[in-house]
Amino acid sequence: MRRTLRELASKALWALGPTRPARAGRGRLTVVTFHRVLPAGLRSAYPFPGLVVTPEELEWFLAFFRMHYAIDTLANAVARWDDADPDGAPRLAVTFDDGQVDNFEYARPILDKAGVKATFFVASAHVEQAAPLWHDRLGFAALAALERRERGLSEMLGALGIPVSGDSSQILGLLANRLKAFPPEERDRWIARAESVAGAPVLPAWDGMMSWDQLRTLQRAGHEIGSHSETHPILPQCTDSELAREIPGSKALLEERLGVEVATFCYPNGDFDARVAAAVACAGYHQAVTTRGGPNRPGASRFELGRCDIVAEHAATRDGGLSEATLAWRLSGLHPGLG
Repeated sequence: MRRTLRELASKALWALGPTRPARAGRGRLTVVTFHRVLPAGLRSAYPFPGLVVTPEELEWFLAFFRMHYAIDTLANAVARWDDADPDGAPRLAVTFDDGQVDNFEYARPILDKAGVKATFFVASAHVEQAAPLWHDRLGFAALAALERRERGLSEMLGALGIPVSGDSSQILGLLANRLKAFPPEERDRWIARAESVAGAPVLPAWDGMMSWDQLRTLQRAGHEIGSHSETHPILPQCTDSELAREIPGSKALLEERLGVEVATFCYPNGDFDARVAAAVACAGYHQAVTTRGGPNRPGASRFELGRCDIVAEHAATRDGGLSEATLAWRLSGLHPGLG
């Protein structure tokens, strides 16, 4: 019933015009976010399928963006935002978070085919060490233990007040959200215990981070590489000395390895405060993005830019298809629940 009502409302708004990009996006900068791009078979094997679009879905989204927006990398879109033709197409930037190798293998060919240049945010230390992000270590280990009904994991989940029955992706989503609030050392210990219960780190062969060579290939093709910090911590939890390493350190390493200026920052998990934003500005970045939903209005802080998270569910119809009207409603900033 909820999806039916959403679909009917989106069609009405599309027909009346307030959610059409030419009207809703006029003078504004829309930034969209993707994470993983995996074929359907691999999406079903990934612990957090809500972060995944398939290559076919990505192609559909890009076709919609090309039809209604002027697309560019985030740095270029911000630089040209103030010079936008009020009668031209509204500006939109396509971004990808975390820097996993599937972005190179599956997203890159589709972007190239569509002629779209995107911004890829990477955690520099994870690229340097070819090491998975903490939530992937957690997800794959906990998923393996859940599938084998390991008692040790059930006890660990119970101690956190997380139910051990039901859909595994929902359980893992609750677990990841709970551990985000943990101090990094405590979170790492919890993940190590989960890996121990699972028998060993259980990352599949198809998972992993992009390499420096792959990032340089993207950069040479006209895509932008931005910083997602060094180790993807929750930055407001960091001490001043940790911020001094995570924020300028990532910029320095990326610039050294890529040979270009890195001007754009993405707050891990979207978490920031005034101290973190000031550290990003002092490090020499030109703009930074959050996870606040909706388009950016003129005058918005360049270090608090909002983005619209894009997954198939946000445009899904009752019959399993994708709806332009539903997607446009979400991008317009008029959709309830964004913020």
